[in-house]
Amino acid sequence: MEVDFNQPISQVIRAARRNRQLSQYSLARELATISGRPTITRDLVARWERGHQIPRLGTRQWLAVVLQVPQERLDIAAAAARRRSRLGHAVVTENAPAGPGPARRAQGTPALLPVFRSRVQAGILAATLMNPDRSFSLTELAEHAGSSLASVDKENKLLEKAGILTSRREGTIRLMRANCDGGPLAGPLTELMRMTYGVPQVVGEEFGCVPGVVRIVLGGVWADRFAGIAGSAPESIELLVAKPNGRTLDARALATAAKRTEERLKRPVHFAVAAIEPDPDTLQIPRQRPGHPVVEVAPIRPRVVPQIAGVELDGKEVIAQLLRIGQLEMAMGPAANSQPFLELAARHIASAECLTEDSPDSSFVLLSQAAHLIGSAMLAQQGLRTSAAAPDHVLGTAVTAQFGHQFSQIEALRQRAKELQLPTSRDSHVIPAEAKTYLGTVRSLLATATEVMPKLGLFS
Repeated sequence: MEVDFNQPISQVIRAARRNRQLSQYSLARELATISGRPTITRDLVARWERGHQIPRLGTRQWLAVVLQVPQERLDIAAAAARRRSRLGHAVVTENAPAGPGPARRAQGTPALLPVFRSRVQAGILAATLMNPDRSFSLTELAEHAGSSLASVDKENKLLEKAGILTSRREGTIRLMRANCDGGPLAGPLTELMRMTYGVPQVVGEEFGCVPGVVRIVLGGVWADRFAGIAGSAPESIELLVAKPNGRTLDARALATAAKRTEERLKRPVHFAVAAIEPDPDTLQIPRQRPGHPVVEVAPIRPRVVPQIAGVELDGKEVIAQLLRIGQLEMAMGPAANSQPFLELAARHIASAECLTEDSPDSSFVLLSQAAHLIGSAMLAQQGLRTSAAAPDHVLGTAVTAQFGHQFSQIEALRQRAKELQLPTSRDSHVIPAEAKTYLGTVRSLLATATEVMPKLGLFS
C-alpha cells in the first residue's frame, strides 16, 4: 500500500481507531492497560486526534499494537505532523520542508515576519490584534500560536508589560485581548500583522462568506514564508477556491471578496476556482511552483450571510476616503454581525425611558450610547468598523454620508453627552423634556436602521 508522507499522525490515529470500531475511551483504556500507563486517558487521545499533541516514540510502539498499524507508518505520520506549521486558521498541508530546522521551530525566528523573535509571539499578536473585539484564554492562544501554554504565558506577560495586550480574570481563567489604548504602537503593529500572519484571517473571512466555497488553499511566496522558507516578502496573494462538483459560484460574490481582500491586505490577490478534490492540485493555484508548500485556510462563515450587493449609497466616496486614511477598516466574521449592536441599543433605549423623569442626565447618556450602537450596526452590516485610531466623529460622518441627514443626530448626541461629562459646566444638565425629545429621535433611528439594513450589502 502506498504511504502518504504528508498525512499527519492525527488523521492516521483517527482512521485506524474508527476502522477497529473503537471509541476514544476504549482506545485510551486499551493503551493504558497494555502499556501500564494510567496517564493515557481519553483527553490525551482527543489531543492526538485534534493535532494538538504528537505521541512520543514509546507511546507510538503501543499504538501500533492496539491499532494494528505498522510503527513505521506512525513514525512517518509523526514526522509529517511536525512539518505542518499550524497557526490560527492556517496549516501547511502539502510539500512542507523536510526538516524543521531552526527557522521553523516554534521558538525560532518566523520567516514570514523575521522582525519578531519567535513564531509564538507573532501568533499571539496575529490572534489578538486581528480580533480586537474579543478576549482569548491561554489555551486558545496556544492553539493559535501552535505552542505550549508555558511559552504563550511567557510571551503574554512581556506583551502586557509593553502595554500591547491587556488581561482580566474570569474565575480561574486569565483572558487576554488587544489593548486598543496601547499607544502609538497598536496601529502600526496591527497593519504589520494584517499583511503577514493576518492573511489567513482576512482570506478566510472574505471568501468564507461566498456561498458554496468549501475549501481555500494558499500558495506562492506567502505560503513559502509561512512554512519557514526564508526569502523576500510576498508581493501578492495566490489562492485556490474549491467548490462542490457541479456547482457554480457567484462571480460577483467572488469579485467582491477578492476586491475587499486586496483593500484589507494592501496587495494584489490572484485566485482560481476548482471542484473539490481530496488533495489540492497545486498547479491550479495561480503562480504556484510545483513542489512548494500549500497552506490550507479554514473558511470563516459569517453568523449572518451578508448580501453581496445591496442599496446604492451616495456616500461611497466618503467611505472610500475614510478607508484610505485608515479611520475606517474592513471587518468580517463576528465583527460584521449587526444584530448584537441593535439588541444592546434597544435595551439602552428601554432603560433610558425609565429614567427620563428621575434621572434625565443618565437617560441622555444611555440614548447617546444607543445611537452610537445603531451607527456601528449599520457599518457592521457593510463589513466596516471604525479603526482604533479614528476620531470620535468618524462614526457619525460615515453613517450620515451614506444614509442621510437624519443620522447626523448620532454626532449631535455624542457632543451633547460629552458636555455632561463636565459636571461643573453650565451645560452639564439635561431636563426631562430634552431627554424625552431625544428618546423619540433615537427610537426613530433604530426603526430606520432596522428597515434599511436588510437591503445593505458588503462595501467594496
